Amino acid sequence: MSKNTDLSTMIKEARKKKGISARELAKLCDVSHTEINNIENGVRMKPALLTLKGFEKYLDLDFKTIAKLVGYSDETIKYGEENIIVSYEMFDKVIDDYREERKRMLYIIEQKRHLAIDTKEYFDVIHNYLNKQDNVDKEILKKADSVDKLLNDITKKYDNNTK
Repeated sequence: MSKNTDLSTMIKEARKKKGISARELAKLCDVSHTEINNIENGVRMKPALLTLKGFEKYLDLDFKTIAKLVGYSDETIKYGEENIIVSYEMFDKVIDDYREERKRMLYIIEQKRHLAIDTKEYFDVIHNYLNKQDNVDKEILKKADSVDKLLNDITKKYDNNTK
C-alpha cells in the first residue's frame, strides 16, 4: 500500500465509522467535498495541515500519525500541533488568553509608569536642590540633567504605551 492509500483507507473508514458523509466531513473541515473525495481516492498526495487537524477533531484520528503518514516533517507537525486551531471554541480560548495576557501586560506597564513618575518626582527635588547650589561640580550637574532627561523619556514612554 502506498502512503496515500493508507491515508485514504484510514479517512474513509474513520468517516464511515462516525456515520459522516464525505460532504458533511468537507463542511466540518471547511474544504470542498471534492477535496475529501480526492483524499479518499488517493489523488490528494499531501492534504493541508488544517485539513488533517479537522480529521483529528471530527474523525478522532491522531494528527501526528496522519501528518507523518503523508510526509510532513517533525518541525511542521509540531507547528501544527501547537498553532493550528480548528474550532471556534479553540479560537475563542486563544482570544481570551490573549485578552488576559494584554490585561496583565497593561497592569505591569501601569506599575512601571507609576514607578517612573514617583522616581521622577523624588529626583526633581534633588535636581532642583543641586541647581540652586553655588559650589556643585559641573559634572554632577551634567549627570543630574542626564538622569532628569532619562526619567522624562521613560515617563513619556509609559504614557504612550497605556493609551
